[in-house]
Amino acid sequence: MTLASQSLLAAHLRRHARKLHHLACGFGRERDADDILQMLYARWWRRMNDEPGWEPPETQVELFVCVRRVVLDLVAKEQRDRGRLGDERGSHLTGSPEDSLHAFERLRWILARLPGPFAEALTASVSAGRRNDAAVAQELGLTSAAFTARLFKARRAAEELATYYEILPLDQANLMAELRFSGRTRAEIAKRLGLVPAELDARGQDALDRLEKGRRAAS
Repeated sequence: MTLASQSLLAAHLRRHARKLHHLACGFGRERDADDILQMLYARWWRRMNDEPGWEPPETQVELFVCVRRVVLDLVAKEQRDRGRLGDERGSHLTGSPEDSLHAFERLRWILARLPGPFAEALTASVSAGRRNDAAVAQELGLTSAAFTARLFKARRAAEELATYYEILPLDQANLMAELRFSGRTRAEIAKRLGLVPAELDARGQDALDRLEKGRRAAS
């Protein structure tokens, strides 16, 4: 690696280390956030060696995706370690890889089904450590008030989607997410799914009944 590349990576670390650390913590990995940053920069170091001219990402979304990828790899490694050691001997590993993986899968599912502006706001907030909303608003070209309002709506929508994900079978969760957040009309959704409107209504009502039953059981 050239001296210029080393300087570029060092400058990137100075600009984004705090943001990346907050992001790792936002994914529930406070205990190994520093290790995650080291792994991420080691990957970027290797890529800069392999692909001269490549530069590490700068945007909130790109940084979010990069940290998420490292953490998913770490979770997979922990799962393999638990498998090799056996559940009893592996119980010293802090946290649950299965819980972490479930949380990541749920987050990915939610972000994929949120309206674009909501997903952008939620991703940017998590990337900034959920505390620096004024800076995030400026980066997105919004006033602080507009960003706060959008983030509030995004979090409410994400909470609703999380309920679908946790309580309903996946096909019903997908249906409820589409009915509530896709922006399509019921007629458009029915056509896309190859259903007549009555069939769509029946499936939607069945999902609602199951959701309500699940909520009552959890309360």
